Amino acid sequence: MRIFYLLLILFCAKISSAQNFNSLVNTSPDFIYEIDLTTLKENQLYISMPFAKKLVLNPEQKKQLQERVSIKLELVYTKYRTVKSFDQKNLNQNRLKELNNLVPALFENRFWGFNLISQTKGNSREECNKMFHGFIVTFRPNSSKSMLAAEANYLTDLVTSMLKNDSLETDTIPKKYDIKTHYDQAVGYIHDTLWSIETIKPPSPPDFFYLQSLYKDTTVLGAFNRNKNWTNFIVATDVTGSMSPYSAQVFVWLKQQAENKTAQYFVFFNDGDEKRSNKKKPLETKGIYITKNKNIDAVINTATKCMRSGSGGGEGLENDIEAIIDGIKHYPEADQIILVADNMEGMRDYKFINQIKKPVRVIICGAGNRINVTYMDLARQTNGSVHTKHTDVVNLKSYKNGDYFFIDEREYLFQNGTFHSIYENH
Repeated sequence: MRIFYLLLILFCAKISSAQNFNSLVNTSPDFIYEIDLTTLKENQLYISMPFAKKLVLNPEQKKQLQERVSIKLELVYTKYRTVKSFDQKNLNQNRLKELNNLVPALFENRFWGFNLISQTKGNSREECNKMFHGFIVTFRPNSSKSMLAAEANYLTDLVTSMLKNDSLETDTIPKKYDIKTHYDQAVGYIHDTLWSIETIKPPSPPDFFYLQSLYKDTTVLGAFNRNKNWTNFIVATDVTGSMSPYSAQVFVWLKQQAENKTAQYFVFFNDGDEKRSNKKKPLETKGIYITKNKNIDAVINTATKCMRSGSGGGEGLENDIEAIIDGIKHYPEADQIILVADNMEGMRDYKFINQIKKPVRVIICGAGNRINVTYMDLARQTNGSVHTKHTDVVNLKSYKNGDYFFIDEREYLFQNGTFHSIYENH
């Protein structure tokens, strides 16, 4: 399956050949004296190239780039030129093209930030030959077992605090009060009775290993609130590492809708529990936990069990399709599926989309730069829709071969039955 997925991405990259990397090579560089590779972290990889050349010295590194989620790409070079006419931008562009040839999937969906780093050390070819040139890639870190437990505890505590506040609101026991007195020239002395209102403070999010600001993202709640006409559905949620900010919103929504059980079943998936990557097969990956929407306790217990059983995420693929198919087996009466998906991950079982015969409405989580086009394919092929933080895209079936269009100010192309990202003016 991984081979199929990468061949698909390679094909897409050829369609998007207009990406000539102009916007990247024209980025203003950061100037430093010299890169110190010994300071790199566990979630960083350096890809060496010779001074003034585009050759990747260790092409075997492509395996790591294919299997992990990249969140930052830095192109490092030296400011020194052997001749004044040397074109550094052209070399930078050729180096990007070389990396693109090695790992096309890295460029088809650019979810990473980009920096140029110009080293000021080096005043001769001999000196520069000893320095590092090439790329530094930062991956989204895998979360540890303790981090997954902290995220699961956060979700449990969040639900507990919401339920306790519900109890306090309906409590009829007399509350404490204070009398405050102030003087009004027109009326005289006024005595105010101030009743105390007890509330349980929601828990603080864990010290999230990836990006703490995601806990302020409201993508999931926004999509549910804009689409109150959704009924009789299954909610399938990715709970691999980094997804707890969005899982939390699922539970906030579930609590808000109270007894209106429009969501009949909940499916949580972690891409194989702790199964090794080379043992994961499409539609046989497992790590899927399903519950009927009996009450919020049953749903949160199922979700946290799934989270604690996972291996932490960080890979580039998840078992979304397998989870949806399993959910439909448990509740074939569902009219539609709401997929809460990690935008930075692809689908391990992409080629099995045609097995889903119900509309899939994909809530895209973490789409800061642009939408992962494979989820647009899923929505279109199932006659579903895509939902970002601000936008509901419900007309994907209307696009014809060769159509260019924009979603949230980002450009896409529909060609040969699939969607593609466009990064440069065509």
